[in-house]
Amino acid sequence: MALFGSFGNHDDAGSLARQAAWNEALTRGTVPAFVKERLAETMSGKRPWVTTASPAGLLAQRSHGIRPLGLVSGNCWFQFGYSWTRGHYEGWHTALDRLRLEAGLMGANAVVDVTLRVRRMPGTENEGHMDYGVMGTAVRLDALRESANPALATVSALEFARLLESGIIPVGLAIGAHYDWFVANMYQAGAAASYWNQEMAPLSSFLTRVRRQALQELRDDGVRLGSGVLAHTQHTELYRVEPDEANPYPRFLARYIALGTAILHDSRTRRPFGVRPVTSVRDPRLLAAPDTTKEVL
Repeated sequence: MALFGSFGNHDDAGSLARQAAWNEALTRGTVPAFVKERLAETMSGKRPWVTTASPAGLLAQRSHGIRPLGLVSGNCWFQFGYSWTRGHYEGWHTALDRLRLEAGLMGANAVVDVTLRVRRMPGTENEGHMDYGVMGTAVRLDALRESANPALATVSALEFARLLESGIIPVGLAIGAHYDWFVANMYQAGAAASYWNQEMAPLSSFLTRVRRQALQELRDDGVRLGSGVLAHTQHTELYRVEPDEANPYPRFLARYIALGTAILHDSRTRRPFGVRPVTSVRDPRLLAAPDTTKEVL
């Protein structure tokens, strides 16, 4: 924060003290004392808790031995350096580490319904900064031991329990993200300004390439964590940058983000229905030819 100054009207002594406490805690990889106090009081029932589950979901969770503890979150305002794609990976995982830290302090052994949010700083001069946010519900499951490293999942608490019953073990979140530029030439720029209904084939191919690269990174992250990925959240954006003196033709900036629950298969568990893995991210054929292999996640 010292690099950018103070945002908004937060110059009172209390806000400055909280900001200083956050800065000091983040350098130690933890959260301030007032956050620990809030999490402890929420876990013990002294404060009301919030959950992402529906009322029907809460009733079903009780029969599966699931106790929601409260909402947890993680944020990271990240600056891109030499690589926007690498910056995405580091920014998301930093936010996830902080989400996991809050859940661990609440005594959770899992965080379910994890969702992502991204916010850019307005203004072209600040395109290299982005705010990464993740949020989910911390839960305790009777079937799991207490852990200092809670499992993270994009599925609901009830789906999490059903996966465990079926011998499919959620072990964490896998992320794939990719950024790239497309620079139009004279003919493509003319087609973009046409009144005809037509496919922009070069742009379609460009977006396909960005998506495939992001999904390949999702697979790579899945290999690090487990043997498969339940792809859950996919987000794509395309920005058009108008021509200027340095660039006479329009440019397009594409971003594709894929987030999923990494899983392992426990062969010792008898499944109540006929489920069998049909592909694995460890399959060398998938890793060797990401652009030609059919995507099965």
